[in-house]
Amino acid sequence: MIVTVANADGLFHHGETPRCQVPPISALMRVRRPRKRPNRRTVSRLIAVSLGLFAALCWSIHDLLGRKYAAGAGPFRMSFAVIMIGAGILLLPVLYNGQIWSADRASLISACGLGVCYAFAIGGLLKAFSLAPISIVGPFTAPYPALVVIWGLINGLHPTLYDWLAIGLILAGAVVVARFAHEDGAVAPGKIPVLILSCGFACLGFAASVVLGQTAAVNLGGFETTFVSRFPAAILLLPLAIRDHASNRPISKPALIGIVCMALFDVLAVSAINYSGQFENKEYGAMAITAYGALAVLLAMIFLKEKVSGGQWIGILMIAAGVAYLGYAGA
Repeated sequence: MIVTVANADGLFHHGETPRCQVPPISALMRVRRPRKRPNRRTVSRLIAVSLGLFAALCWSIHDLLGRKYAAGAGPFRMSFAVIMIGAGILLLPVLYNGQIWSADRASLISACGLGVCYAFAIGGLLKAFSLAPISIVGPFTAPYPALVVIWGLINGLHPTLYDWLAIGLILAGAVVVARFAHEDGAVAPGKIPVLILSCGFACLGFAASVVLGQTAAVNLGGFETTFVSRFPAAILLLPLAIRDHASNRPISKPALIGIVCMALFDVLAVSAINYSGQFENKEYGAMAITAYGALAVLLAMIFLKEKVSGGQWIGILMIAAGVAYLGYAGA
């Protein structure tokens, strides 16, 4: 047997051809561990939470405009206008895509159900905004994604302990933001029952809308689901819009511009949440929407000069930390 000896560079002497070549020591020291790529479920969760945050930002701007013009334009008349203008915005993209013509019956039924629930949601929300500032309405309507998570638990969602802690932190933050609202945002005692009822309709309506929209969008598509839902919602809101206390007054030009912008942001937000239904862990995307209450309070502070207390800042940071974990810690 011929024995060959390798030097430090891995080269063999005597011109023999070795059976195996020993790699140089310097190469062994430079061995790198392969990077662990995020699995499909982690990426899916990240996308769902990102879509939820995008929807939260859109709805924050939507709420800012709603608070500014709801009392003057009339909450139900404004709701009807937002729904119909949103349908007009979506018309050309939906027709161009053409997917709506091949929709199955189950998806269309879910989309119509979304419209019914969304009528209660947006009507209740804008009615609440006509009675109270964003610093009160926003946080009280923001926790509705918790209902979506409960629905996910019934249908097989399995959050980890840290996921539960993040969800609890988000909900607690929303309560803190509402609890420490300034006294100058107080509501007249006679209007409190109507405010509570309006916020209740908004919470239940938005939660059901998320579930139905995510279900329909899997086969129908995000924009298509939003488009179909506009018409059942408009049918339900029309009688209320006609009887609205402000229906006898013309809508001012600034309010009309605000309504058009509201319609655009509403369409983008609803479509983003509907589209998130195509990903795993879609309930986490809905949970990220909870941030919209805090974002709305911040926007109201900047543009409407509403005050934000120290306690509300703590609640906002709690919400931000919880949403950050749901979106990025798992990745």
